[in-house]
Amino acid sequence: MQKQKVVKMEAGCGRMQNRLLTFDDGTQACARYRINTSLMQGEIYSYFLAKLLGISNLPDLTVDLPDIHNPRWQLVGEEIMEAGWLPTQLVILSRYIDGISDTYVPSALRELVKGSITPAMIASDKSLKQWSDLIVYDYIIGNMDRLVNSLHNKQWNAQIMAAPVHNLGESNNALVIFDNEDGLLHGYRILDRYSHFHEQSLKAICGFNKKTVKNLYKLASSDIEKELSSLISETEPQVLQYLPQLPSKTIHTLEDRVSSVISHVNFCETESS
Repeated sequence: MQKQKVVKMEAGCGRMQNRLLTFDDGTQACARYRINTSLMQGEIYSYFLAKLLGISNLPDLTVDLPDIHNPRWQLVGEEIMEAGWLPTQLVILSRYIDGISDTYVPSALRELVKGSITPAMIASDKSLKQWSDLIVYDYIIGNMDRLVNSLHNKQWNAQIMAAPVHNLGESNNALVIFDNEDGLLHGYRILDRYSHFHEQSLKAICGFNKKTVKNLYKLASSDIEKELSSLISETEPQVLQYLPQLPSKTIHTLEDRVSSVISHVNFCETESS
């Protein structure tokens, strides 16, 4: 997605100013356009945090400036102007995955009893390993728009845990985690409102993806801000040019939440020994 020319731009991919792009090699991407800086940061930084954690269930993401004088965008210059996109405003491009189906909370997690997911269950069921990763990931970024959203709305809709999960899909037997713009910034600002549901979700799992746990320890022993910035500058340098880095308060909250997950992992290991 980083070099292909855009040959078609059409309505789609959610909100009013978003667009579905088709490239000259036939691949497609959802283009997310946001004036709100914190939502742009949330989507991008959450994506690269997933990379550091080794969680690969997010669609490939890149960014670009929709400059109609750039040969990459020239064929859709009229559509860019109609969409109201500014050439100085980054656009997030997420690879479009065709045929994503709804996904549902596994029966083992419907009640979210403490320790619902055990190491033995993780070892025998690949899907539960992915759900464990999802819960860890959403806890760390403070995302309240998937499982936590279901838990919050359960008080008004007793059947919601049997409904499709928001901003989550499935393709080729793998979870697809998308729309993470509330992560890290907006999600952290309203943690007090949703923290109970985050804790409930995390405590329901005592089985973890060993690779993810290894990366958690590695992340906790490093300078997370430096690791994120380094990864972004290597792959998407425009981000650091056009968007501010995460505030120090956000970084501190991120570090605390990584530490909380590690503490829970240690607790589970102690309980099982």
